[in-house]
Amino acid sequence: MAITLQSDRQESAWATVDFSYTDLTSGSAATAIKLPVGAVVVGGAVVVKTAFNSGTSDALVVGDSATANRYLASTSVAAAGRTALVPTGYQALPTTREIKVTWTAVGTAASAGAIRLEINYLVPGRATFSQD
Repeated sequence: MAITLQSDRQESAWATVDFSYTDLTSGSAATAIKLPVGAVVVGGAVVVKTAFNSGTSDALVVGDSATANRYLASTSVAAAGRTALVPTGYQALPTTREIKVTWTAVGTAASAGAIRLEINYLVPGRATFSQD
């Protein structure tokens, strides 16, 4: 039996959000992005634009409502930089998927910190153009 070739193609989509330390509560998950039903995360990053400055340490975890660290187990946000997410192939059905971030601050309260979260995703079954 031969593989049936498909002509439908899909461009990936990006969802981004900027937030700061004032938008977060240490130790509590916050919804950052909502993805459509069935979306599969294929890439993305945490971009620290301004370092967080809690007295001892600052860490960020990225996941969803089912698994807190599905895309990023933990990364320090105490220095500017970019950390790639780790796509898992997980597909949330039959509901929308909320991408959540959890910031954990240790020591004195932060007075600075800004992040851009970038999520690259596909929605299986969606076609944006056809290729022969």
